[in-house]
Amino acid sequence: MESFTTLPATARVWIYQADRAFTTTESTRIAGDINAFVSQWLAHKAKVIGDGALLYDRFVILAADEDKLAVSGCSIDSTVRFIKELGSKYNVNFFDRFYTCYLQDGQVKGADFDTFKKLLADGAVNDETIVFNNLVATVGAMQAEWQIPLAKSWQGRVAVPDAGLKL
Repeated sequence: MESFTTLPATARVWIYQADRAFTTTESTRIAGDINAFVSQWLAHKAKVIGDGALLYDRFVILAADEDKLAVSGCSIDSTVRFIKELGSKYNVNFFDRFYTCYLQDGQVKGADFDTFKKLLADGAVNDETIVFNNLVATVGAMQAEWQIPLAKSWQGRVAVPDAGLKL
């Protein structure tokens, strides 16, 4: 993954997943919105050493080097406000934590949790299907553990806790 290469592996990340893919035009605009936000992102009235990106036309990811400056309170609140504004502007939901994105035929697809469970029951996805673990907390973890097989994910444990997934 090429994103965030200027930040250390310990840099903190926040991943916000949209409930639909953005169009090419929207993605271009959102990338500009992210750059504008990161360029003015402050913590304790000091500039956050951070970065942001839109990946797969669906994931807004913000990262901050907390070795340089801790991000807390108002600076985290500003990220949430920014994401809520994006959601309103583009009519998407970034806050459905059970919405699951997965790779299928080389493309990122998404489903609400009930639909995802049905896909699993129908065999359209399985324990080897790659899902996105948006709970990763650092750049290093994102690079190593963001895209993982369903069997190793929280989604696999929650979707079918007794269905014999190889956890």
